[in-house]
Amino acid sequence: MIRRLAATAVLLATALNAAPAAAEESPLPPSLDSTLVRLEPGDSGPDVARMQQALADAGFYHFEIDGVFGRGTETAVIALHKYLGIDRTATFDSLDWVRLAQLPPPGIPNRWNEKDYIEIDIARQLLFLVRGGRVTQILPVSTGSGNVYWSVRNGSWATSRTPRGDFVLQNHQYGWGCDSVTGWCVYKYWGFSRFYGVHGYRSVPTYPASHGCVRVTIADADWLEPHLFIGMPIHVWDTRPYIPPPPGTGPAMVIPPE
Repeated sequence: MIRRLAATAVLLATALNAAPAAAEESPLPPSLDSTLVRLEPGDSGPDVARMQQALADAGFYHFEIDGVFGRGTETAVIALHKYLGIDRTATFDSLDWVRLAQLPPPGIPNRWNEKDYIEIDIARQLLFLVRGGRVTQILPVSTGSGNVYWSVRNGSWATSRTPRGDFVLQNHQYGWGCDSVTGWCVYKYWGFSRFYGVHGYRSVPTYPASHGCVRVTIADADWLEPHLFIGMPIHVWDTRPYIPPPPGTGPAMVIPPE
């Protein structure tokens, strides 16, 4: 399950809830204020390492705990903010320590008849990797922008839309590959429909921007590769679908990552 931070972080949350509204006039005690560190890309040191470990425990970070706020750490912070539905920035705000300590459930359906699958939450622009019935990683994505563009392949106007529904991974491409018709190049492509798939890309903004594929960062594409397989179910939706529970049981939630 998603690991909470140490009991110290929980106490921080309690302290904040009880703190006066006028924080400027009544600053936090020094012991608490020194713990709630605001971190930004480019920072380094033990506080960054502590943040990386906390993000890794929660399933947002899967790189080395090196104490350097680089691109992989930025991606994890953006994923956290998307998960929470707040501003999708790469800055780890001081209150993010408290937010990590009080994460809500993942908000994805309990597919009790599947063990290994992918959920693409279009609304939050997130990919949830589920292995053994448990969320093991949460990655930020960029899906179809909804813009209209001229399709060289079809010789007509088309809409940049990611298909919704239930699919399986049908094919995989190692390394970079370029479409002979469009000239678009993608990295470690996992196709789940005739023209669309999950792949690495150099540009993965915090908003929908693709022609319809599900973009992840190059580093996340490298990390994902050994965790995916042909035939793996992938579910794409805007609003969490309802999955009836097994006969004779009540509703259940997917257990968050360990």
